[in-house]
Amino acid sequence: MTLQKQILIVDDDPVNRADLRTILTPEYRVLETENGAQALGVLRERPDEIALILLDLVLPGMDGCAFLAQAKAEQALASIPVIVTTRQDSEAAEIAALSGGAADFVVKPYRPQVILHRIANIIRLRETSAMICQVQYDRLTGLYSKEFFYQQVKQLLLLHPEQEYDIICSDIENFKLINDMFGVPTGDCLLRGVAELYTGLVGDQGICGHFNADRFACLLKRQACYTDTLFLRFGAQVNTLSNAKNVIMKWGIYPVTDRTLPVEHMCDRALLAARSIRGQYGKHFARYDDALRSPLLREQAITDSMEAALAQDQFQIYLQPKYNIKDDRLAGAEALVRWQHPEWGLLLPSEFIPLFEKNGFITKLDQYVWNKVCSVLQAWSGAGGVPLSISVNVSRADVYQADLIELLTATLEAYGLPASSLHLEITESAYTEHPDQLAATVRRLRELGFVIEMDDFGSGYSSLNMLNQMPLDILKLDMKFIQSETAKPVDQGILRFIMDLARWMNLSVVAEGVETRAQLERLQEIGCDYVQGYYFAKPMPCSAFEALLRNQQEAPPPAAASAAPSERRTQILLVADEDAAYRSQVRKTFGESYHVIEAADGHTAMGCIAHREQQIAAVVLSLTLPRAEGFSVLEVLQREKAVWKIPVVATAPGDARLEERALEQGADDFAAKPHTQRSLWKRVMRAMGVTSSRERERALEDAACRDYLTGLLNRRGLHTAALALRREDLPAAVYMFDLDNLKQINDTFGHAEGDRILKRFASVLRRQTRGSDILVRLGGDEFVVVMKQMPSPETTLKKGCSICRAFRQEEGCGPFPASCSAGAVICTRAETLTAETLAYADEALYRAKSNQKGGCCLWTGTHA
Repeated sequence: MTLQKQILIVDDDPVNRADLRTILTPEYRVLETENGAQALGVLRERPDEIALILLDLVLPGMDGCAFLAQAKAEQALASIPVIVTTRQDSEAAEIAALSGGAADFVVKPYRPQVILHRIANIIRLRETSAMICQVQYDRLTGLYSKEFFYQQVKQLLLLHPEQEYDIICSDIENFKLINDMFGVPTGDCLLRGVAELYTGLVGDQGICGHFNADRFACLLKRQACYTDTLFLRFGAQVNTLSNAKNVIMKWGIYPVTDRTLPVEHMCDRALLAARSIRGQYGKHFARYDDALRSPLLREQAITDSMEAALAQDQFQIYLQPKYNIKDDRLAGAEALVRWQHPEWGLLLPSEFIPLFEKNGFITKLDQYVWNKVCSVLQAWSGAGGVPLSISVNVSRADVYQADLIELLTATLEAYGLPASSLHLEITESAYTEHPDQLAATVRRLRELGFVIEMDDFGSGYSSLNMLNQMPLDILKLDMKFIQSETAKPVDQGILRFIMDLARWMNLSVVAEGVETRAQLERLQEIGCDYVQGYYFAKPMPCSAFEALLRNQQEAPPPAAASAAPSERRTQILLVADEDAAYRSQVRKTFGESYHVIEAADGHTAMGCIAHREQQIAAVVLSLTLPRAEGFSVLEVLQREKAVWKIPVVATAPGDARLEERALEQGADDFAAKPHTQRSLWKRVMRAMGVTSSRERERALEDAACRDYLTGLLNRRGLHTAALALRREDLPAAVYMFDLDNLKQINDTFGHAEGDRILKRFASVLRRQTRGSDILVRLGGDEFVVVMKQMPSPETTLKKGCSICRAFRQEEGCGPFPASCSAGAVICTRAETLTAETLAYADEALYRAKSNQKGGCCLWTGTHA
């Protein structure tokens, strides 16, 4: 049922009011007043309810003209249309009424149909005007709406082709957080204040618009110049507004040069410029540049699709296994997130997490992850599995939410889980912001049974006093910290100190980012509790982790803790086939060269891959596994190709369709059954890119024997090369090189510059030596070179000096002069590369550095 519109009659004559009431009542609700003062009172009480006023000009006290003047002066009443009714049928009276703001003029006596039509037309005209106004003007701020702003800009640019203009857009950093923390009314009040300041700034030099949320725009006649001072002053004015809470605005400027460009694209470019300086302290505005477009458009595309992605479950939970260092058994997992985008494929968190942390969406994503993890834990519990904990991230934005504790406890209650099953990782940098508030929140969470981890310890600037005050259970050592500390023996005391400190504080320690055997052994030596990293397993989908967990539960515990590392060093060939006899044949064929592991179904195969993916050289995969699990395994391997780059040879009874499907789904080759084992051997070798026994051995050893930074051999590679030395390679010169200025470069310019110098020295060594010589980065800035068939001590010394000189002359080595020193020793015995030999070369190096840096000394069997 449509509500009747209300009409206010203002007339001192009750007969006139009765006549009008009779005419209007069937279609309208009627209110009556006797004079202008009463009418103003009614209007002020209900300005939005009155559709029209019928006003007599001759009234006691405040007459009709005075009433008109007062009503039109008040903003809330000015838009209500007025029809004047009077007996004075004169042009002067009509002009006076219309000049005062009346919409129409009616002479008594009343003609009912004329009055009704005029009232209906004027009300319709008012409603149409209101609708147009709603389209043209933003309801909240009164500025032009986005669409009308575009239209007006386009007209101004066409009307004034000689005038130069700029589009200036702005947004407020973390405005969403302002709404979340202080409420939408506070945010709206802030936006209205910004709109008023915008209007004052632009004046008659342009026009302003409010697009949505915190985004404003203006078209402004080009100024002589724009400075940070100008925008800083505007920002200071914003912060004088009531309810302004340290508001930071960023501005983007697009100089209008191409007038054929759609106005919305001009505004987009100005907004891109504004976003390019988000988070940059002291930077208030930026001009648009084409170089900004690609990365910022990518960011914008991510921002535009993040809500839909969350609703459509495009974010996937990956679990990185965490192992107990004492028995090499699974002790839990860390939950990570990946974005399986329908167009862009698999996105790693480094591409979207920093953006979400800036725009505040990280809180929604974290809550999504908590729910997904709890669902996984509930499923494990329901299946009777071993109860494992999973660590989840709690971002800085989460920590300062007032309802964080209630949210976490409600999530656990919904899934029937104890608090101890969810470990909360709070990054180290969060502890330095508002530590008292954080400590109170974390203390309450611990009381409720949550396990608290300080994530990325060693990457920030936390003080020992702060560490002592914070309620913690676990320290997680930063990945880069672990990698650098285990690579530099001289600095390893720091790592031991942290372990001792953790023991004293009754904290467990998790080392993440463990990638090498040397790192693991160092962590075992100093008493680390748990480890995770690519040396054990990369992050994997939940299904793969569950297979890994089942595999561990079904397998007997290792006879000794030392057996697991030995097994990890062995290259594995996995044969997944339902036929035990076929698996036995494959074992015989490959058993002498590989550690062959058998799997009779897809679950077992996935568990093996998830646990030992770094050691798996190839997979022989049957596509006729029970329940079509062969194609399921192939699908997972293809989907996770960025993580698991494992060659796969698919097998099945001869079928062209099966073969085509397998190759399309990512198999490297297809072997139709029955086939000979010799044929299978060749297919597997070809899939691995290996064609001979010698090449196969080199391929298997190369990754483990190479220094990741320089590509030279590492310590293990040196040992392998020493075993391969032949009698005809002697005599050999063994050099020990040391870069003289590397520590100073690292301290002054950072490790990135130091790494560049290390790679340059490796290039010098390659140019100055033969392909058959042995080049090794021993660790840090120490290098070993073994040059075969060196004829004399003089030649050995001359070559060492030549390499040092070539490095000094190397161009582009940065602000410090490139310099290295060398010590050399000549070996004539077959057991050339012994520890004793390296000690002699190191002694000669010490003498070279003592005499004068940048030279080479030859060990002569005497002490300085």
